[in-house]
Amino acid sequence: MRDKKLDARLEIRLYPEQLKKLKDEATAKNTSVGDLVREAIDKRYNVSTDDKLKAVKQMANINAPITNWEQMKKEIESGYRK
Repeated sequence: MRDKKLDARLEIRLYPEQLKKLKDEATAKNTSVGDLVREAIDKRYNVSTDDKLKAVKQMANINAPITNWEQMKKEIESGYRK
């Protein structure tokens, strides 16, 4: 994406504290506030297939107690009715 021309504009309103945090981080990282915002957008909306697979594997490794489907269904329905 870095090789594309930046021609779209976005105007947002921030609290002064938010802008200060962005400016401080940009200075510390020797980059611009715009780069930080674009990076945050990319992180939020561009989830790779590898990241998704990693999340599924982590969920599969959760050692939660489970039972058969009929019992789980009864528990779900019972909790829903409360």
